Formats: sequence, structure tokens, C-alpha cells
Amino acid sequence: MAYRLEYTAKMSWVGAGQGPMTLPNAQTLKLQNAAGGQNAFGAGAGGTINGADVTALTNAMAADIAAQMNLAANLAIINGWITGLG
Repeated sequence: MAYRLEYTAKMSWVGAGQGPMTLPNAQTLKLQNAAGGQNAFGAGAGGTINGADVTALTNAMAADIAAQMNLAANLAIINGWITGLG
């Protein structure tokens, strides 16, 4: 038995004085899980998911999103928002 964690993360920015982050004019970069998501086989009794599995899944998710956000192309997009070039 296997468990899969799939996820989406959105990085948004609204300039000072332009309103709440929920405004439709918020600039947003959407990231999602690597192909196939993150998988755990269930290390608990009978293949159940346990705390170690959850920790492994969420650490893998964080590492994946960090790697995507740190791509030069994505950093250029994010930093472009504040400079007006994004």
C-alpha cells in the first residue's frame, strides 16, 4: 500500500497600498508537486501511515517547493514584481 501527497503552493505579492492579497491584481506564481507527488509506502503496522511517513512526506514537499522557488527563472519572476519588471 502506498500513500501519495500532492500539493500546490502560490507565492503572491500586492504592492503597498494596493489592497489585500486576495485582490485579483495580486501577482502570483503557482507551483505544484513534482511529477507523481511525494510517496510513502506506510511504515506502520500493516502498511499504515505513521509519524515518520508524515515527516518524510512533508520534508520532501518542502524541499521540492524550495527547489522550484530557487530556480533562477522563478526568482526573476518574483523579484520582478517589486521592481515593476515582473
